[in-house]
Amino acid sequence: MARRALAAAPLQQALFERPPPESPSQPQPAHGSLWAALYLPQLSLEALATEDADTPCLVVHAQGGQPRVWTVSASACAYGIAAGMTVTEAYALCPDLAVMPRDPAAEQGAVRQLAEWAGQYTSMVSLEPDGLLLELAGSLQLFGGLNQLLQRLRQDSAELGHAVTMALAPTPQSALLLARCGEPGVVEDIQALRGELGRLPISALPLSDKQSALVTRLGLRTLRDLWRLPSDGLAKRFGVGFSDYLARLLGHKPEPRLAYQSAPTFSSRWPFPMETDRLSFIFHGLEQLIARLVGFMNRRALCLNRLEVVFYHSRQPVSRMELGSQQLCHQAEHLLMLLHEKLERQQLAAPVVEMELRVNEFHEVVAESQSLFEDGVQQGDPQWQQFLDKLHTRLGSHAVTGLQLLDEHRPERAWDYGAALPGEVKQLRPVWLLPQPQRLTNSLTDMQLLSEVERIESGWWDGFDIRRDYYRAVDGQGRRLWLYQDLNDRHWYLHGLFS
Repeated sequence: MARRALAAAPLQQALFERPPPESPSQPQPAHGSLWAALYLPQLSLEALATEDADTPCLVVHAQGGQPRVWTVSASACAYGIAAGMTVTEAYALCPDLAVMPRDPAAEQGAVRQLAEWAGQYTSMVSLEPDGLLLELAGSLQLFGGLNQLLQRLRQDSAELGHAVTMALAPTPQSALLLARCGEPGVVEDIQALRGELGRLPISALPLSDKQSALVTRLGLRTLRDLWRLPSDGLAKRFGVGFSDYLARLLGHKPEPRLAYQSAPTFSSRWPFPMETDRLSFIFHGLEQLIARLVGFMNRRALCLNRLEVVFYHSRQPVSRMELGSQQLCHQAEHLLMLLHEKLERQQLAAPVVEMELRVNEFHEVVAESQSLFEDGVQQGDPQWQQFLDKLHTRLGSHAVTGLQLLDEHRPERAWDYGAALPGEVKQLRPVWLLPQPQRLTNSLTDMQLLSEVERIESGWWDGFDIRRDYYRAVDGQGRRLWLYQDLNDRHWYLHGLFS
């Protein structure tokens, strides 16, 4: 090894000129950024939902026209199988391999789902083919400091079912490089970045075949060997693109990143290792899907009142389960309670191999003003609304109805049975209307009018035209009445009673 280094030294001196001793070092600008790289080394396997840890399995990908090993499970790695091998070489080491082709679309779908979850920690989430980049400098105070934030990130990512290697550094490229090299460290000071990266192998850099051959000829092994070479010679021999990458790696040049923005719809799948009809397994999958959905809504301050679960079967057409709520909801506990009620009363068409949670419409979360003094159960009481949702789910939409207002001025036709819309405006009308208005014989001798007149003239187009002046009143017994005077015959009528 020593002879190789001595042999490579004259070649390095011939290709690169040494900088003069008095030349100052390149200035390093101050940085306030802190990037976390979440690298997913088992992404190809996780995207294909290979959950059997005992079965040796691997993912293959065509390279140079020949399928080669792309990702290896832990059980297959124990046989000596490594990425880059041919499938024949892998089978020679382990004949009982489970070989699966790579699915890049499924991988990107898994990365996007992880980005939806990560949005609750920072607004700057950037996608990479094998992971995520999160800018955390603006989130440290919100989550109680760096240690607490890192602990939450590690815990939540593990619950989502991903093997994650996480590294933090002042620049996005340096955080990615540390994570991909399996160095889960934290580098907060940009002045220490050069020394931390210097021990990494040059093979971890994004090099072309020509650049890799040149690195071998020069005898360069670590990034520390690369730092000793002048920047002008690097750009001349390796290209301007490589020199620009090193400048962004060390923070000498800024690197703008595009923040991830998703569509306002949600779709997430949960596959099962084998088909099942056990409700406990299915409900466990629903818990994971609801956790993803709630993270999606919390990031965007959204809520919903309708969702759909699609069940996929091996030999039967897909079956669906729709869930509706009388209120706009964004709480996991309430949604899981409704799904549990619905699932126990729905007969599955066949065992399930995979299920999908879909939401096609969301609503913005609007903070409601609450009264200073609460009197009984209010219409917007969350517990009351959750009780109605439970009845609706258990008994069906036909068994639980309410009153809703119609776009009609005539009181007899201004309401109907149906589901009341959230946030409906209250009207100063009595709920109890008489089947037919009752004519008053003694006029208004024992009554007192309490309101201004409300004139209603409508219905000339359908033959049921009315011309009335309505009042709220109270009689001698204290009953609150709704009266009107017919403008055609000038008689007074009782039309309704207030509770």
